[in-house]
Amino acid sequence: MRILDLDNDKPISNIILYLKIDEAKELLCDLNNLVLKNNLNLHAHVNDIEYQHEITIVLYNEKKLDMLDERSQQLIKEDR
Repeated sequence: MRILDLDNDKPISNIILYLKIDEAKELLCDLNNLVLKNNLNLHAHVNDIEYQHEITIVLYNEKKLDMLDERSQQLIKEDR
């Protein structure tokens, strides 16, 4: 698992997600779809109703990072 703070371009190691029930259901559905499709080229975005907050979910295989951008590869390989 890797977590990137996009606003500051820094990895973080600990977060708390505060989700409303409909946001949690959307996250659950998106995760389920990503896992069932088992397609590492897919990602999902979960937004609040105002589109002011967003969670992006990316599935990856550490042996096949070439499909990701350089910043994502660095984060996964070096955790920085």
